[in-house]
Amino acid sequence: MKKFLTFICAVMMGIGCAQADPAESGNIAAGVNLNYGSYTKSFGFGIRGQYTFPKNFRGELTVNYFTKHDYKKAWDINLNAHYLVNLWQNRLYIYPLAGLNYTMATVDAHDGNDKEEKNHMGLNLGAGAEFAITDHIDVLIEYRHTIERKIDQGVFTIGATYHF
Repeated sequence: MKKFLTFICAVMMGIGCAQADPAESGNIAAGVNLNYGSYTKSFGFGIRGQYTFPKNFRGELTVNYFTKHDYKKAWDINLNAHYLVNLWQNRLYIYPLAGLNYTMATVDAHDGNDKEEKNHMGLNLGAGAEFAITDHIDVLIEYRHTIERKIDQGVFTIGATYHF
């Protein structure tokens, strides 16, 4: 395990000093986020991975977990597409997003004995803004609404990404 962690640290330090423009084709980023979900009425956390394609298109995979509140908890997986619009010196971007969602929500009975699981596929629509605080680290704010048959949820997200 120590050798693996040493290897990861060496790779991270050896990435270089070139500025990582989020809209540059081939750019890879990974990050974390804090979320608030309107269906669960709770906070959550998640991870994200991004890859930028030519012409400012970016694909993103996120996995989020929403903590239990009022007998409800959920997790979701999202595959989204962004179109990056540069607003200021390759540092500030806004983007619309659209994508697919899979959600698994669990609702516990008030007596604690029974629970109902809801699994649904849906569509994501939303928008976000991203600001580069260093050459490799961005902070972001995002809102997406997931449209599903029985679980419509608005998700407000703040997060950070590291561009490799």
